[in-house]
Amino acid sequence: MNVAHIDGNEKSGGPRRLLRRSTRATFVCMTVALVSIVALGVWGAGRDLEQARDSFLKSAVAEVVSHAQRTVRHIERDFAQGDVRPDLRQLRSLDWLLAHWHQAILSEEKWSYAAVEDLAGNVVAHSNPALEGQQLCPGWHQRALLQAGADVVETRFAGLTEGRRAFDVRLPVTFNGAVIGTYHAGLNADWFEAAAAAQQDEEQFGWMVVIAGTTLVVLAAIGSLYFIIRQTAALQHRLELSEVRRVNELRQFIVGLAHEVRNPLNAVRLNLHAIGRAYRGEGRLPADEVATIVRESTREITRVAALIGEMLGYARSDPPRVEDVDLKAEVRGTLDLVQQAMEDYHIAVVAHLAPGPLKVRIDRDRLRQILLNLLNNAREAVGKGGRIEIDVSSTTDGLQLAVSDNGPGVPPEQRQRIFDPFFSTKDVGIGLGLTLVKKFVQESGGSIAYDEGYEGGGRFVVRLPDAAPAFKHEVLS
Repeated sequence: MNVAHIDGNEKSGGPRRLLRRSTRATFVCMTVALVSIVALGVWGAGRDLEQARDSFLKSAVAEVVSHAQRTVRHIERDFAQGDVRPDLRQLRSLDWLLAHWHQAILSEEKWSYAAVEDLAGNVVAHSNPALEGQQLCPGWHQRALLQAGADVVETRFAGLTEGRRAFDVRLPVTFNGAVIGTYHAGLNADWFEAAAAAQQDEEQFGWMVVIAGTTLVVLAAIGSLYFIIRQTAALQHRLELSEVRRVNELRQFIVGLAHEVRNPLNAVRLNLHAIGRAYRGEGRLPADEVATIVRESTREITRVAALIGEMLGYARSDPPRVEDVDLKAEVRGTLDLVQQAMEDYHIAVVAHLAPGPLKVRIDRDRLRQILLNLLNNAREAVGKGGRIEIDVSSTTDGLQLAVSDNGPGVPPEQRQRIFDPFFSTKDVGIGLGLTLVKKFVQESGGSIAYDEGYEGGGRFVVRLPDAAPAFKHEVLS
């Protein structure tokens, strides 16, 4: 037992080490996965937000360009029709242009200004008349917005924007194919930044949802993986413990088998030795003593044969020969077989058999084996001077056979194992008797259970299927 216990502890460390290594690996993978997700999410969000801002800028500038192009074509058409002399200063007197600037430019926040510049760089017309006459110096804009277009610049030039930040769009004004000036249209940079920020907030929220959802999915997957690892380690641990227990049971079986076989063989050997000495003339045996020796040897050989039969019954899986058997008759016949053994131990056996025929559908030999094993188990439990009771009755779902004794019973912590192969609470035997009982009962469609009997002893309750209903109907009628 000590060796098996030590081996079990040594083996049980394997699953724990596996669990620790797997747990560490899981957390490392989880950390790497989460960091990668967050990093990729942040990178993707930044790139997407930047692209979204550029796309929004292009869209806003394209609207300004479209608006400016329509205005420039209208001016060029007036010049071509002769309604206005090709002098840009005359634009100040165009009612439609002034009305257009007042309604479209000055009334909407996204427009910053509109102006016309001559070839000398003078502002000859402006949506704000107070700025007319200003001249654009060489450094009037800070930088070109190439992502928005080739002719789009950022400026704070007071002569155009009154010092406010704007995105300036420039279009040439032509007459007879020659450029005579430049039309400026300004996009309010502060309006654009506010609108772009609002759009980016929506984009950021969407990315946060995506990153959070992906993170939850990864966490769920890692949690599932961790759970599977724990379950696998626990299963491995149980398998190793089961292997240790099976080795212990096998050892117990071998020890029990050797003990059970050795005693009868020793008895037979001693008896044969005594007969051999008498045969050689080294001693004299009376006839009655020879008969006793033969009888004892036969009993021991029968005991070994029964032991082998018990082992074969556990190992073989021959199909049962099912038939309708009189349960009460089989109980009486079995009691006759064990009567001498019970009397030798001064054990009182009381049978309570319900009236009327009680037919059970089962293999007759297996039923006899069930009864013998239960009675022998009870006899070994009570010892000399004990008491055994057998109750046979009919229930709503079949027949019930109960074998009770006034022995010490089975401790609660061992009751769940009493039907396991090679498990025994006694010093003798190989632990297959109750295993065979359960096997035969279940293969017959019945069930067996253990509970406490009277005076603290044990009680085995077997429930078996009743015979054909037609037979019961015939008896009742």
